[in-house]
Amino acid sequence: MSQSHKSHRGELVLQERRNTPKELIDAIPGYIRRDMPVQHADFFADLPYLPLATLDRDGRPWVSLLVTASSTDPNVGINVRGGNVTDIIAETTPNDPFARALGHRPASAGEKRFFAGVGVDFNNRRRNKIAGTIEAANVDEKGKVELRLRSDQHLGNCPKYITVRALEYMKRAGELVHDSFDTATSILPADAKAVVGRASTVFLATKHVAGDTTLGAQTDMGVNHRGGAPGFTRVYEENDGDQITTYLVLPDHSGNRFYQSLGNIETDPQVGLMFPDFTTGDVLYITGEAKNLTGQDVEALMPRVELLTRIKVTGAVFVKHGLNLRLTSEEQLSPYNPPVKYLRHELDQMGQTAVDVGTTATLISTKTLSDSITTFNFQLSSPTDLPLPGGFGIFDFSRILDLGYNHMYEANPQLVNEDYVRTWTLSSASDFDAQYSLFRASDQVSVTVKRKKSGLISNLLHDNADTLIAQNLPVTFKGTGAGFSCFSHSDESAKPHLPAQMLWIAGGAGITPFMAMWDGILKMAKAHPSKVKTDIVLMFAGRDDDVNVLAEFAAQQSELAPNVTLRIHAFQSRQNASSVPQLTQKNTPAVPVKQRRMEFGDIQSVSDLMAREIFLCGPDALMNWSETSLTDLGIAQTRIHRESFVF
Repeated sequence: MSQSHKSHRGELVLQERRNTPKELIDAIPGYIRRDMPVQHADFFADLPYLPLATLDRDGRPWVSLLVTASSTDPNVGINVRGGNVTDIIAETTPNDPFARALGHRPASAGEKRFFAGVGVDFNNRRRNKIAGTIEAANVDEKGKVELRLRSDQHLGNCPKYITVRALEYMKRAGELVHDSFDTATSILPADAKAVVGRASTVFLATKHVAGDTTLGAQTDMGVNHRGGAPGFTRVYEENDGDQITTYLVLPDHSGNRFYQSLGNIETDPQVGLMFPDFTTGDVLYITGEAKNLTGQDVEALMPRVELLTRIKVTGAVFVKHGLNLRLTSEEQLSPYNPPVKYLRHELDQMGQTAVDVGTTATLISTKTLSDSITTFNFQLSSPTDLPLPGGFGIFDFSRILDLGYNHMYEANPQLVNEDYVRTWTLSSASDFDAQYSLFRASDQVSVTVKRKKSGLISNLLHDNADTLIAQNLPVTFKGTGAGFSCFSHSDESAKPHLPAQMLWIAGGAGITPFMAMWDGILKMAKAHPSKVKTDIVLMFAGRDDDVNVLAEFAAQQSELAPNVTLRIHAFQSRQNASSVPQLTQKNTPAVPVKQRRMEFGDIQSVSDLMAREIFLCGPDALMNWSETSLTDLGIAQTRIHRESFVF
């Protein structure tokens, strides 16, 4: 099999910027074959759907998901004829911009009509890329497409980030909802943006027009699969008077480091995207202008990402029920998917923006609270202004843990995109200054961390705390942020304010912000014993011996100011049948433990419930149930404060 591909300037720039090893850069052309391998020919011949892209008369890429197997038309299919020639008969809708672009004369490049595709088998995550020229094309009035392709680039791709799903043919009647194929516009309707928000699969089309022939690179196109957890593609709008500009943001996930798609964007910003919704059959097609961002530009737009692509939407077509496929199974997300990353302004709206403090944190001591929960106390390299109790800190362990690049790692797929950064609620409050009525800057912080079975950092801390303390190993303390707190400021000069009556509902490790709030209340009450007035009911649901964390609250009952009251109700469920309510064995009768789950009647029986501000933190299932119960009891949403920690 011969090869002819040469990496062009844009690819080389990205490879150098992202530290692709020279030996891999030199080897990349050898991976891309001119002649179609037999395995690829067999693969494409059996595909019931095929993402393909081409250019319209303006050189804009449009990518579609063509249906290449039909239960009603035996002529539909893919026929690999040999000699790199492939015939395709496929179904789509007449509104498909790929089909419409086939009616345009090519914009340039010697009147060649280029195409690119990426065959994906959603049953087994296999995928292969293909590119070349279209020798013949025909589209009828119903959207039936006939193509003859001559390919000269073939590349096998890894299965990372592909969602496993079963699909079968289903004839649909597409409904054109939004169409800016012939007119430039950046506005997307709400239903179209919702498709982006649900998508775990996106197809991205790019192009490269050879201007500098010294490298031997040719004009071509590329189509690639992009995948992640639903919501991994973010959408935002900028409004300049009457002008609305829509942007899509695609964070880069660790890949093969060829940077073909992003390299194309470095030399030509025009891209196409296609978002299929396999549940509804809705399809969103987009064309736009893309830009790769790194460094401070990325940090300003999407924290905790090293490289992303921002696409300015310049045209879109949205077709409801436009995909002749239907989902016949549950979707199985890739184990390699990293957590969804949020835009900075989204973090602002959720109160999760971090303040960079530029210091280090060194573990100095620990305190075991239960079999799986421990408090870790860190010394900061300099005093730092901390958020109001309940805020968070960001710890970066990369300087002691970074294992470098991994392409695939089946033993622990999450390590492939691991950034070794963890965000934890600070579980203690700073000292309170009685004279100025504020929490002072502090050079110590505490976090209370529950061990997770597959948690890289939580297991590091629980298993190696003594070593970290003995070796005095500092980690980067990247910043702090506020958000979930019972404290508030009525104005810049006022002392922190507390509600007169509160209900705290916590589950498992969700107790940690309440530990900080309680610590802050005690410190403020000690400074102003006659001025701090609050009545708190704490309801905690834990498994096995997690209820032991409540000893931190019960032990301080004697320290209460005369106008501060705390009543605790504990509920224990057991994963381990031999577990016992150890808290009651530790002589803390002020905290009786009920051997059952929290129930509706427990919330209903809270005294003065209608007058309390309510704070929720814990597992989603408990929080959703609690919020529903409170709503059913007539509690206004404005009085329910729920931790929505996503950073």
